Amino acid sequence: MPRKARSKRQPCPQTEALSGKLGETIARLRKADQLSLGELSDMSGVAKSMISQIEKNESNPTVATLSRLSQALGTSVEAMFAADATETALVQHARVQDIPRIISDDGLCELRIIGALETVQFVQVYDFRAEAGGKLVSSPHPDGSVENLTLLAGELEVRVDEERWILNVGETLRYRADRPHSIHNPGKTPAHATMVNILAHAVRPG
Repeated sequence: MPRKARSKRQPCPQTEALSGKLGETIARLRKADQLSLGELSDMSGVAKSMISQIEKNESNPTVATLSRLSQALGTSVEAMFAADATETALVQHARVQDIPRIISDDGLCELRIIGALETVQFVQVYDFRAEAGGKLVSSPHPDGSVENLTLLAGELEVRVDEERWILNVGETLRYRADRPHSIHNPGKTPAHATMVNILAHAVRPG
């Protein structure tokens, strides 16, 4: 007796919608990480063409593929499938190689710009490190600017004109940065601090 022909299964609207959200989520997370398709491919081991198809909702990825992508993007498969995944709280994920660095003239101090580059005209946030004997000399910032230095490790000396202060671990120093100023590591071990520069026009109208 001939088998009864099976009717073609109709696509499930809910499944298609979920797949579409998944592609949007992967694309959004990739762009938030400032990754190209090729870079995500190298990090995850998933072919560039496959990632492109997933983001365009042209392919149904396996669990193994999603697992590799989620690990490369710093999330989980469950989070990518979540109903609110398209409303991710992630604004930007700056990789180590993408963070700009400034080196002092003596080569012993390093400033890593960890704040958003879009706000450097108003607020500048740095990770500061100085080897023993290192010195960072800065020109005056705009009138009224204030520099905030919090010491995390080691010892630092700050000079503004002829004034001088020693900063110990856990302390924060706020000083006028609209004058010539410098930060020096007088100790025998490396120093580590965070620095926040609030420029005058960030708080003054016009």
